Amino acid sequence: MGFNAALADAGEFGLYQRLLCFVFLLTAIAYLSLSYWIQIFILMVPDHRCRSDDPRAEASNDSRCQLGNFSSLGNEWVSSNESASRGTGCPQGWEYDFSSLFPTAATENDWVCENAWRVYVVHTFYWVGSILGQLLFGCLTDRFGRKKTFCWVVLLSVLSNMATILAPDHVTFTAARFLTAFGIATISTTSFMIVMEYTGPANRTVVLCTWAASWTSCAAILPWIAYVLRNWRWLLCVPFLPASVLLCVSWWVPESASWLMTKGQVARAAELLERVAQVNGKNLDTQYFYDRLRNSTLDQNETKPEKKESFLQTSLGLIKYPNMRKKTLVLLISWLIIHLCYNGNSLQTSNLPFNTYVSFSVGAFLEIPVNMFCILSLDKFGRKWPDVICLYIGGILGIISGCLSKNAVHEVFAMAMLVRITFAAGTNITFQYTAELFPTEVRGRGLSLQRMFGAIGSCLAPTVVFLAEIDRLLPMLVLGSLSLVAGSLIIILPETTGHQLPHTLEEGEKFGAQDKICSFFPSRNRKAENNGEWRNGAKFGRDNLAADVPQGTQGVFILTAKETEAKL
Repeated sequence: MGFNAALADAGEFGLYQRLLCFVFLLTAIAYLSLSYWIQIFILMVPDHRCRSDDPRAEASNDSRCQLGNFSSLGNEWVSSNESASRGTGCPQGWEYDFSSLFPTAATENDWVCENAWRVYVVHTFYWVGSILGQLLFGCLTDRFGRKKTFCWVVLLSVLSNMATILAPDHVTFTAARFLTAFGIATISTTSFMIVMEYTGPANRTVVLCTWAASWTSCAAILPWIAYVLRNWRWLLCVPFLPASVLLCVSWWVPESASWLMTKGQVARAAELLERVAQVNGKNLDTQYFYDRLRNSTLDQNETKPEKKESFLQTSLGLIKYPNMRKKTLVLLISWLIIHLCYNGNSLQTSNLPFNTYVSFSVGAFLEIPVNMFCILSLDKFGRKWPDVICLYIGGILGIISGCLSKNAVHEVFAMAMLVRITFAAGTNITFQYTAELFPTEVRGRGLSLQRMFGAIGSCLAPTVVFLAEIDRLLPMLVLGSLSLVAGSLIIILPETTGHQLPHTLEEGEKFGAQDKICSFFPSRNRKAENNGEWRNGAKFGRDNLAADVPQGTQGVFILTAKETEAKL
């Protein structure tokens, strides 16, 4: 019997998995969500105008970046546009309208007008840090384990947040935000992997919905926390609470037993499964699980040793094999577009003619129905088609909103909120979809590579939103068109609902190789798999997956259902 059967014996979603899901994952995503939205809030700029001691200029000031003046020939007022050609600027600084927004790092340092580029530099370096962090720590999760990497990235992000609060200048501030994103970007993927790899296929949607619920709740609450605190430094202290909880519970969070199996550490994996069983109320000892896991491999003395692939070789396996290459490229490109659409829509919210706190909070609360949709539909209708439909609907609504009249204020706001719902659904479904398609052997690297491409999309999002300077609704037109492209790409992928997670690159290559693009219901293949047939027609015992084979061993039993039953 393989790892999946051993996990089923220990309990696929008992008390142990519920604690992982509703304590560990919930807190980790809360920390991620707060940090993500705080990055946007601390750099927002409210309405502002030039400051002047001249009461005549104050009464006539009509510009955000150029101060008009009175001509030396009399009391004739020179407008800000004409004054701009004379280089007047705002020599005495700016006055900000804090009735609609609290003082931010941007207003404190006057990063507006000719210094507005400083805000974009901070945002850019934040997402560059996210890209590089995903690339580095994604490799570390597969090489040194999920748990160790998780603890290090939490600690790095906490220290970087503290450095942001104490930053004396723009360079230090930018470097601190770079390091914050460098560490925090891996938290979601690592925590999600740990929980997913201890959860059976029937309950993986619960894990996704926990992830989404935590993200949504924090996104909805944060604007009002900012409203109460009204200080960007105190706002940066808010994530310290969930971070403290994570560091305290990290001693209890287990290493991924599935990952340990790919590293040949069968004894340690058996010990962790024994702990899972005990917490789940099942009286099974370590030796029982050790025998179960060892029975999934052939005796290495009876077979010819095979050449062990290096870490680099397994990493290149994502693009080495044709089916894996197709799935990897589709996932990366579609995730880049989906992240661009979601983040672009979030940034575009600040351009809506409504109160900032209300706009962000309403947009987040509207994602709650998305979570309910995932709970009720994904296991019944699968991952692929709900994902495609959401992205198509979002794309069509985005294009429609981009064609609305500029004076249709309420209609534009309503469409923007509906588009956010569909983009959020696409983001949530695709994130789980990806975790199920990448095999355990390279799942950490695959998810981190995916997140890296998402960060690239986030880097591009401000550029798309900047199109509002040309036309206020143009960004929604672009985002809608891109969403249609992403939905079309997702159609290429195979369905994963009801199937065991692939573990090795070999299984990942076989997974979905014979699936038809337009197949709708995933349940047709489920029966064959449960009877011991792998999806491409090769015969595997339901839980005798090649990924359960430790490094240094030489194979798996290739069994039909009847042979499996006979051996048991």
